[in-house]
Amino acid sequence: MISYIILVLLLICSFFFSGTETALTAVSAPLLHEQEKQGNKRAALLNRLRAKSDKLLGTLLFGNNIVNIATTAISTGIMIDFFGEHLGVILSTCVVSVVILVFSEILPKTYALSIPYTFSIKVTPVLNVCVHLFYPFVAALNWISKCTLRFLPRSKQTLNAEEKLKAEIRGTLDLDKGTALAQEQSMLKSVLDLDDITVEDVMQHRSHIVSLNIATAPQDIFKFISQTPFSRIPLWRGRRDNIVGILHVKAVLKMMTRSTSDHKKLNVLDYCAKPWFVLNTTNLMDQLHAFKKRREHFALVVNEYGDLQGLVTLEDVLEEIVGDISDENDKPEESLLQPVKTESGAWRVDGSTTIRDLNRHFKWELPDENATTIAGLVLYLAERIPKQGKTFMLDGFTFVVAGREGNRLTHIDILPPAH
Repeated sequence: MISYIILVLLLICSFFFSGTETALTAVSAPLLHEQEKQGNKRAALLNRLRAKSDKLLGTLLFGNNIVNIATTAISTGIMIDFFGEHLGVILSTCVVSVVILVFSEILPKTYALSIPYTFSIKVTPVLNVCVHLFYPFVAALNWISKCTLRFLPRSKQTLNAEEKLKAEIRGTLDLDKGTALAQEQSMLKSVLDLDDITVEDVMQHRSHIVSLNIATAPQDIFKFISQTPFSRIPLWRGRRDNIVGILHVKAVLKMMTRSTSDHKKLNVLDYCAKPWFVLNTTNLMDQLHAFKKRREHFALVVNEYGDLQGLVTLEDVLEEIVGDISDENDKPEESLLQPVKTESGAWRVDGSTTIRDLNRHFKWELPDENATTIAGLVLYLAERIPKQGKTFMLDGFTFVVAGREGNRLTHIDILPPAH
């Protein structure tokens, strides 16, 4: 009778160790961390146990194997008493294997996998006792394992700690596709991508910069400011790429408080902020930190030779995370991304439209390693300035030069691959 009771207790213990191992593997580490912050003592204890993974894993494996071996030994003894030595061993092997497989492996692991957090929290106190109780045996086994590992070949890490962490986060986000938090997941992935995007990819090209000659009369500046939707206007001297100051709308208001008779005496440069220049190769994460540190929202982009390439704003960086941000001054007709469906089924877009905007809008995966705009991609494929009507293919996409003015490709027709 005692043997039967011990056998049942051993099966329960095996259920505990197998289920706990699965639950601890499946439970969410961020969830446990958040529960610990909220004062959950069991979550805090479990986090401390998980921090010593070798000790915890050793305890679970040691306990599970000892219990299973003991279960096999006792059940074999019971079977031999009933059926004799030879038949008892055979029956014990068959029956115990099935019982252990079902009640000590499949059932507990399936159950624990369905409620990993609840299961983990429930068994934490008992698990803590086992960790301390089995410590001498586990320490000895871990020492033997570490000594053995020295003789086994190891491959070098291909990813550093930061890259590995980012890869894990991206993988977690990809595994949860189709959830109610799809928009939030997309934003989180965009944050991870900021290191791989440069300001050149999101800047306003210099041909689209609205600027003023610093020699412009103050009255004309007031009139211009009242008609433009922009809050900051670059001022140039001599040539348009020689920016000498940034005039803010607030500074214009200060200028206007001066009497009309004093307008001719105004030195506009006295009311301007110094232009801030950043390299076009600066990644967006560094630029975002720079905006925050300098408490500025506006920077001019130059190349390695100091030539003006465009301008970038804090809004440009944020739009890479949250998508297009429109305010009361934005006009839909002024947006470059205005795809028009042609009779052939292709999308006609402005040549200055960025590839990233197209990918984000249509959920495409056009490559942007060799070009920033769609016109630049076509020029890369053509390796020369193509004539209007020329067709190019890439990854199943068909590109047709729909418009050209001089050396500039104004419009491109894009026919995506058929699905």
